[in-house]
Amino acid sequence: MNVADLQKRIEASPELRKLCTDLNNAVHFHADNNSVQFDPFLVIAVIGIIVNVLLHCRERNANDIKTDIRNIRTLPPRQLLRLRRRVNTLWRKQCEELALPVEKNPVLTALYEIGEMADDAQLDAILELVRHA
Repeated sequence: MNVADLQKRIEASPELRKLCTDLNNAVHFHADNNSVQFDPFLVIAVIGIIVNVLLHCRERNANDIKTDIRNIRTLPPRQLLRLRRRVNTLWRKQCEELALPVEKNPVLTALYEIGEMADDAQLDAILELVRHA
């Protein structure tokens, strides 16, 4: 799925729009410099990474995936390796484009927080997005 399709699907879903807004707010909260304006593409790219990671879980039960997302901080690090690697790469690119120092990654912290707080409708919307990817 390309970025334009992903953006259209996010805009068409109230749950995904709320998830993007919550993620953007959490990234701003956890960033060292809260006054920095991040590109909205960052949030869409993060959702794209989540979709790509979840594509590898297609054989798993949706309820198990939701449980893992809600308990993301307690998962073994090896299960989160792909997610952490891709989000860290995206963060480094974003920092380079904005000429910011690469410090701790607030996106990863925000993802953990949003994963724990996401409701069933939001998680179902993400899983539906994965099914059609």
